[in-house]
Order: sequence, then C-alpha cells, then structure tokens
Amino acid sequence: MTLFLEEVTLTYADGAGRLTALDSVGLDVPAGTMAAVIGPSGSGKSSLLAVAATLVTPDRGRVVVDGVETGALSRAEKAELRRQRLGIVFQQPNLLASLTALEQLELMAHVDGRGGRRGRRGAQARERARE
Repeated sequence: MTLFLEEVTLTYADGAGRLTALDSVGLDVPAGTMAAVIGPSGSGKSSLLAVAATLVTPDRGRVVVDGVETGALSRAEKAELRRQRLGIVFQQPNLLASLTALEQLELMAHVDGRGGRRGRRGAQARERARE
C-alpha cells in the first residue's frame, strides 16, 4: 500500500476562531515501507493519522491511498477503502465486548462481504480469522 499526503491543512473550531492541527503537512510512504509518527502531546499525530485513514477530511490538501485520491470519495467509498486497504488500531478499542477475538474477525469478514454465516464463505471467513 502507498500513502501520499500533500499540503494537508486541518483546523478545528475553537470558540470564535480556528485551531490549526496540521499546517501544510506532506508525507510519502511508498509500498513496502513503514513510517512512525512521533512527537509530543498536542503536536497533531492523531489528527494526521485520522486524515491519512480518511476518518477526517482536511480543510485543504490531497490524500492519496494506493493511487486513489480520497477527496472526492463518498463516505461509503471511504469506508470501503478503509476495510480493503487500511489497518487501523485505535487507542481505545472499538470492539464488541460479547464477542471473542475470532468472532470479531469473522464479523469484519462478513461486513466486508467476504464471508457469510453459513456455507463456504462462512468457512472461509472462519479460516481467515484463525490465520
């Protein structure tokens, strides 16, 4: 997967004004490489990751994931891109407490259309989750 951000600016409402979280940020992560985002509290790490993961739309700039410019994508298309191309691990896990880890993975395969509850697709989802 490739990730490219160009001149990304993100602001948040702050009373009558705006607070700048990201100011013309650029990032290029070629396929097969890893990147770490480090810095002090309040430096924009979470904001950068939220923009890169298409969870937040920047005020300006471009975000390109695997050659797909995300700015014109609908919410549904962004959600599909996240399911297919991105792995997100949140600081606070968004898991269903009543499900095991295996069941969580099976559920995501089902949501993504790669596994049903019964039959061959369900078996494939279970096998993939076990792996």
